Amino acid sequence: MTAASETTTATAPTPTIAATWPTWLLIGATGFGGPAGQAALLHRELVERRKWLAEDEYLAALRVCMLLPGPEAQQLATYAGWRLHGIVGGLVSGTLFVLPGAVLVAILAWLHAAGRSLPLVAAAFAGTRPAAVALVALAAWRIGRKSIRSAAAVAIAVAAAAALAGGLPFPLVVAGAAAVGCVLLPRRTRGSAAHGPVPGDRQTGRSLARHAALVASVATLIWALGYAAVAQLGLAGGRGPAIATLFTETTLLSLGGAYAMVPWALDEAVGRGWLLPEERLDALAMGEATPGPLILVVTFIAFLAGWRAGTPPTAAGFEGAAVATAFAFLPSFALILAVAPAVRRIAPGSLLARAMEGVGAAVVAAIVMLAISMARTAFLPAGGPDPLAMAVAAASGLALSFRWLPTPLVILAAAAVGATAAWFGC
Repeated sequence: MTAASETTTATAPTPTIAATWPTWLLIGATGFGGPAGQAALLHRELVERRKWLAEDEYLAALRVCMLLPGPEAQQLATYAGWRLHGIVGGLVSGTLFVLPGAVLVAILAWLHAAGRSLPLVAAAFAGTRPAAVALVALAAWRIGRKSIRSAAAVAIAVAAAAALAGGLPFPLVVAGAAAVGCVLLPRRTRGSAAHGPVPGDRQTGRSLARHAALVASVATLIWALGYAAVAQLGLAGGRGPAIATLFTETTLLSLGGAYAMVPWALDEAVGRGWLLPEERLDALAMGEATPGPLILVVTFIAFLAGWRAGTPPTAAGFEGAAVATAFAFLPSFALILAVAPAVRRIAPGSLLARAMEGVGAAVVAAIVMLAISMARTAFLPAGGPDPLAMAVAAASGLALSFRWLPTPLVILAAAAVGATAAWFGC
């Protein structure tokens, strides 16, 4: 099934699939700031600049991805690729979104395992954090003003923020926001989060269910064949099957975002002897400092698991990283491609549309809380204020707000400031 019958409404002409590759690679290579920063980058590139998606459809897809297990930004990129070029487009966009970060994490894991130290590189990554704070803060503003359109939605966002600050698990916050949204949010006949059925689209609920079942069946077959191949080849020093199983579970259980399950995956890795206890923080730092989904932490974990079990260690490490990455993202692809045809069929003002609007308010609250947490880390690294980090964040926010520079150049400039400050001992 493709999206050939569902051309994007009121957007730019559909580019060829070859013409989209540089964009997906660019987004993947500059997707700092976690899910919120990546969602903001996708919005800027796909809605504002290239107009490949309309605003309402972007918001509808974002909310659906927030409800699914797995990295929501990667699923959002996959959905956008599917809208342009069907299943093949979704596979291309989702893969290229992940590839730069996965390769970089694997290389950094190798440097870590080989006992090498590159302080300037670490400082450059640290320099991107203030720019990421600005990116996330702008995402909260831009997405919030589109998603929160009533007093009830404001109340849901405030309550969600309070619940998150109080330590309530994000899946429960999302469920509560959806339930409250069904009851409190006003019915609308226009301007809803989704477009509704596309004119001329003859798909029925039964055909959508058949599509979802077909995608699930194919994904299950691919998983089984891949697992058998990993076991037969003895990849990652024989740890390949365990890596595939653990990180498939990590994705399927990551409802509410990677932060809900990454700590569990790290504990599992320590318990299995794949990581040393102090390397939990190293793994998290790698995931935070590199572009792409935070769940790429599993690439770092699996590299070390293979390195410590196989001979030669470098080959076993890269085998482990490849297995972890493939099996962590296979469920993510399957879930979004299974439900993609139904995203735009949510009727305006329906119960599901109002539930999703409630989820959207909770998403904005989560982005705000993330921005606050990131600001605390970036601006108070040693308990006291860091004027340079604050200045970088302010400059990045101005450059992004007024579009003086594209996002990749802002990120690179911030990295250069971090490396320069470290070189001169600032």
